[in-house]
Amino acid sequence: MATRFSDLADMEVRLERTRTWGGLETAPSYGPSGTVDPQLGAPGQFPYTRGAYPEMYRSRMWTLRNIVGYGAPEDTRDGLLKVLESGGTGMNVVVDPLTSQGIDADHPAFEAEVGLDGCSLPSARDGERLLDGVDMTRIDVAWHWALMAYPMAAAVARRKGHDLRDLQGSHMPDILQQTLCGWGERIYPAQMAHRATLDALEYCARTSPRWALGMPQAYDLRERGLSPAGEIAVGMAIVKQSLRDLAARGMGVDEIAPKIAWVSTADVDLFEEVAKFRALRRVWARILQDEFGAVDKRSLRLRIACHTSGKSLVYKQPLNNLTRTAVQSLAAILGGVQSLEACTWDEPIGVPTHEARDLATRQQQILAHEAGVARVADPLGGSWYVEALTDQVEAAAMAMLADIEARGVLNAIADGTIEGMMDRFNHDLEQELGGGERVVVGLNRHVPEEEITPRRFTFDREATRTHLARFKALKSERDQTALHDRMRVLFDAARAGQNPFGPMIDALVHDASVGETWGVVRMAWGYSYDPYRVLENPFDHLEV
Repeated sequence: MATRFSDLADMEVRLERTRTWGGLETAPSYGPSGTVDPQLGAPGQFPYTRGAYPEMYRSRMWTLRNIVGYGAPEDTRDGLLKVLESGGTGMNVVVDPLTSQGIDADHPAFEAEVGLDGCSLPSARDGERLLDGVDMTRIDVAWHWALMAYPMAAAVARRKGHDLRDLQGSHMPDILQQTLCGWGERIYPAQMAHRATLDALEYCARTSPRWALGMPQAYDLRERGLSPAGEIAVGMAIVKQSLRDLAARGMGVDEIAPKIAWVSTADVDLFEEVAKFRALRRVWARILQDEFGAVDKRSLRLRIACHTSGKSLVYKQPLNNLTRTAVQSLAAILGGVQSLEACTWDEPIGVPTHEARDLATRQQQILAHEAGVARVADPLGGSWYVEALTDQVEAAAMAMLADIEARGVLNAIADGTIEGMMDRFNHDLEQELGGGERVVVGLNRHVPEEEITPRRFTFDREATRTHLARFKALKSERDQTALHDRMRVLFDAARAGQNPFGPMIDALVHDASVGETWGVVRMAWGYSYDPYRVLENPFDHLEV
């Protein structure tokens, strides 16, 4: 059992048994004898409908993950260790909304929100505190953070003395989806978001070959309001536009696509979700081959990172959510994902408790070792129902994708077309819930009259107050001359149309904050330094 970060590099969930509990031996996969249907292929064969690898979880199990983020870096570090002690095999860090937006912890409008819903991480020194004892060349840290995750990780790695070519980890650089999923035009205007996404994809792929890219971040798109087919359609529209624009920069599809993993969700409709994952791999493989000329098998063989649906969970009788997340995790595994994070039962209540995280980990371990679902690749393949659903999801997704591309995905985001689609989906969902057509236990059927309020997660906020005071002190104590010099280089590079990620990393290494670094890039690109227009630009030597 892991008790230290150093143990994680040697941990992996392995399939212990290929026989059924009754003693029957199983083959790696099953299918009709003779010619393989080209619509399906065999597991590990184009178009990868039946799975990315021939033996799937027999050759390598999915990565068992659980996200952690609250309070100061030291708080989140403690939570990560608890996940490892439970048997988790991945480190997943979520930052608070301020950090996610590129806003500093000392912003006068938001200080009270620091660390409440994610880890506050405004400087590379804070990153070092979080990752103390973590070998960033051996341990894969997954950042649930779009904007500044890679510059932060790279700055910490450089401060530790690592070569960025050896840096291991992943983040979710799909900033366009953040425009759609709550941040809006004020924080991430569509054109700016797309430009930042391209810069991230280009720089990471060429600088850190072992760094993985969660692209698109379709989990948030789906939670905002999309069907399974809609997830594929909007996600592929973003990917296709990104690949076309990267090609214009001289980056071939086989240079970038092998580093991409689709970030997805699994909702509670078991068979539709299995069909969604199967259709998604097929759509991806065909589009990358037929439209972009990909030949590398790693480009065509889509990897999928899945998180079960937080939106589906219910506050009333919250322990029922354990059943929901078990079904959703089962769908992800039967659908062939490569990593899985299960929501905790208490997420509708607040930040998950350590006990709830432990149960989410145990849930995956039971599926891995007891339920037998990992023995065979694509165990539902050949089911008339699942095959028909796979075809239906694909057909609906391709029709929606054609509509989006006819308008242009950037236009469809900027003018509200896609958000309108999401709003209509949510409206229809609410109508079904209100009319009883869609039954959700504890929400509109079998609702308890009285229920004890479940315990909320709490933590000592003193560490957060210390963290904030420490950050303010850093801003006054650092080398101001060196800071201003780095900001000048960053501003000039961004304004000249160069990829700003190298200068961003250099600025963070020299104690610039996340808010200052992103604020200077915003300013160089013609936007306000502070998206909320509360703070003035502190670097008056930079000419706008």
